[in-house]
Amino acid sequence: MNKGLMRSAIVCIVAATAAASLHAQAGKQITSRDGSCQVTVPGEWEQMANLGIANSPDKSITVAVTSPRLSPQLSQVKENAPKMYPDDKIVKDTPTDFQMEGQNGAHRPNVYRGIQIPGKVCLVEVDYRSGTIDDARKIAATLKGAK
Repeated sequence: MNKGLMRSAIVCIVAATAAASLHAQAGKQITSRDGSCQVTVPGEWEQMANLGIANSPDKSITVAVTSPRLSPQLSQVKENAPKMYPDDKIVKDTPTDFQMEGQNGAHRPNVYRGIQIPGKVCLVEVDYRSGTIDDARKIAATLKGAK
């Protein structure tokens, strides 16, 4: 094989490998059951059909995104969440963004975040047994309205 053909073949292989790598790293959108909220997780995660829940491949990290009908205002979430998560600490509290971190009711580390969107609240909980709190925060930070 001449050098020109070999170089072209190598360029094609590198490009294909890079494209496959980017595809594997691409995020997957997990949407709340009602379709109004979403969060992004790594592309290889497994999504539970229409439940707004996803798991890492080894099931050591779980993400749940919801939009509660009974609490359409973030102020209600701010009032109730510390009662439901007594082992979490509030780390962010603005009129449109609320975040707590600590341990959930199952005594696993978590990041719990809520945001106000027009007429609704979006919530995400990242429950992790592997990785770091920074990994969980990055996922929680992707929470947004989907519609």
